[in-house]
Amino acid sequence: MNRDRLFDEMGGIRDAYILSAADLLGYEKEDKLMHLPQTARVRKMTRAILIAAAITALLAATAFAAFFAFSYRVPEQSETFRISWVENPGGYIEWSDAKLAVTFPDTAVSQKIEFRPGWLPFELPQRLDLSAPGDALTADSWFTRLTAESLCWQAGPNYIPEYSGYTQPLEIKTYSMAEFNDGGALLMLYQTPGEIAEEHWDGQDVDVLRFCGSQVMEARPEFDAPERNLKYNYAVLSNARSGWIVVVAGQLDMDTITRVAKNLEIRETGETAAYEDFPDHYAFFDGSVG
Repeated sequence: MNRDRLFDEMGGIRDAYILSAADLLGYEKEDKLMHLPQTARVRKMTRAILIAAAITALLAATAFAAFFAFSYRVPEQSETFRISWVENPGGYIEWSDAKLAVTFPDTAVSQKIEFRPGWLPFELPQRLDLSAPGDALTADSWFTRLTAESLCWQAGPNYIPEYSGYTQPLEIKTYSMAEFNDGGALLMLYQTPGEIAEEHWDGQDVDVLRFCGSQVMEARPEFDAPERNLKYNYAVLSNARSGWIVVVAGQLDMDTITRVAKNLEIRETGETAAYEDFPDHYAFFDGSVG
């Protein structure tokens, strides 16, 4: 729509609607600037000002509504989620009592991605077991999954004493939004989330959820393990344009998790994923849960 057409259309808006918009935006209907009762014709300049203000407010509200590429909820305790489980008769199992469900807009195809850490709280070793890739690592390595779990193994070659007592200092995983179409979701099964912050990071063009999840671990006398309160910090990054998700989580503090997440370099591989490519449409993202 060109400028002349736009103003022609603006000129056709009824006064009652403009006065209503003025009231909504905080203007008094008989403001001193207007000197007009509700039944009078609004002057052209005043109309233009109010219309522009109304359009600005509408665009701002629309942008805010579309700002986040996800939604989240606490499921009912009895709500079940079916997951493939080959060990179970029938080939699946139904989980319930999920603590959080994060959903995303339906996406026809998602771009597959890799990431390269721009900063880590430890020196990247040549080998990180359970990562992908997990061997022959350098500062130029691109990952689809990174886990620092092996840095907690006292018998391992890359043990970091500061991580003693941890089970998962840091984990970075990627997902495709297309997997969660038609009601699918990322699920937090065991940990209870605290206050959730919603943010947008321009540097990576991602919408972000950040929060701490906690879980009381019962005592295991047979393993000489006392009761303890397990806490993980989370940054869930999502890009609706390309349909990818990255979850950065771990027992390291939130500032560290956030710094890792903000310094990830993310690139598309050229491959795509669709809903039909996934046997499951729910995935658990509790720290240390597969």
